[in-house]
Amino acid sequence: MSFDNIDHHAVMTRLRRRIGDLKVTRLVCAFLKAGVLAEDVFLRSDAGTPQGGILSPLLANVVLSTIEARYERFIAPGRTRDGKAYVRPGDQVRKFRHRERKAGRPVFVPVRYADDFVVLVSGSEQLARDEKEALAAYLDAELKLTLSAEKTHVTALTEGFEFLGHRIRLRWDDRWGYWPRVEIPAKKVRDLCYRIKQLTNRGHTFRAFQAVIDGLNPVLRGWGNFYRHCYYAKSVFTRVDHFVWDRLRRWLRKKFPKTPRLEVRRRYWRRIGERPRFRWVDVRPVAIMADIPVGRHNLLDMGYPDYAQHTLESPVHNERCTPGSGAGAEETTVGNRGTGASSPRSLQGRRGQRRG
Repeated sequence: MSFDNIDHHAVMTRLRRRIGDLKVTRLVCAFLKAGVLAEDVFLRSDAGTPQGGILSPLLANVVLSTIEARYERFIAPGRTRDGKAYVRPGDQVRKFRHRERKAGRPVFVPVRYADDFVVLVSGSEQLARDEKEALAAYLDAELKLTLSAEKTHVTALTEGFEFLGHRIRLRWDDRWGYWPRVEIPAKKVRDLCYRIKQLTNRGHTFRAFQAVIDGLNPVLRGWGNFYRHCYYAKSVFTRVDHFVWDRLRRWLRKKFPKTPRLEVRRRYWRRIGERPRFRWVDVRPVAIMADIPVGRHNLLDMGYPDYAQHTLESPVHNERCTPGSGAGAEETTVGNRGTGASSPRSLQGRRGQRRG
C-alpha cells in the first residue's frame, strides 16, 4: 500500500473526527500542503504524505485506523448490561468470536502494524477472497487507496505467511491439535549469513581483527534479539554461531597466511573469565547468539489494545493555549470555547486588574 497518492481530504476527515482543535488540524493541513524541496526543485504536494516526514507515520496510523473500524465488532470489547466495562475485555472478545464461529458466521480479525496488515478469516477460501475484494472497494471508497496486487494474497494458515519478517503458520500437535507458531524464515537466515560473509571476506584483511569483531557484534545481537521469541530460535542461533566461527577462522588464515595455525589459535581462540567455552577474542570477544535468552511471548503481561475504543472528548481539549495565540478572556482554543485553561494574554489582563 502506497501513501504517495493518498487524498488529503480523506486524511483531514479522519483527523477531524478525533481532534476538535482547529489549530491542530490547520497545522496538519499546512504540513500536507507545504510541498517538498528536492535537489533545489520545489515540488507541490497536492496528494500524498512526504516520505520521511515527521508526521507521516502518525498520519498513516490515523488514516488506516479505518481498517479496525470496519471490523470493530470482532476486536472491540463490549460492555455489560449496566454499561460498565468488562474486567477482562480480552476474554469477552474471544467468547464473542467463539459464539460467532459456533453459529456458522464468519469472523474477521485484523492485525496491523503501520501500513502492513493481515486479516485472519474464519471461513472458507472463497469467503476470504470475497472479503479481500470488499476490503479493497472499502479502502478505495473511504481513503482512495488501492491494495498492492503483488503483496496481497489469500493463503491458508496451515501453509503460513510472512508478516513483519516472521513466518506465521499453524502446525498440528497430537496433544492440542492445530497450534500457531512464529518461526524464522529461511530467507532471513540466508540474508544474515550473506551479510556476515560480506563483513569477513578477504577484502577486509587490512583491518584489525577487533574492528571485524566490532562490526559483527551489533549485527548478531540485533538479529538475535529480534527473533528470540520464535520457535527453534536457539537451534538457529547455534548454527549461525558455527558459521561465524568458520568465517572468522578463514579470515584469520587470509590475514596471517605464514603464521602457524596453533599460534593463531593460541592468540585469538581462548576462554573469557571462568566460562569453559572458547570464542574468538582480540580485545573484546565476538558475540555468541546462543547466549541470548529465548522464550515465547508472555500473553499474561500483554495489555489489550485500545485502538477501537471511542472517546467523547479530544485529548487536546483541556490543554493550555499556545503562547501568543491571541485568545481572549472568554475564549480558549478555537472550536472549544468555554473549556480548558485561559490563554496567556487573558492571564495578563487578570493580573493587571488585580494590581489596579
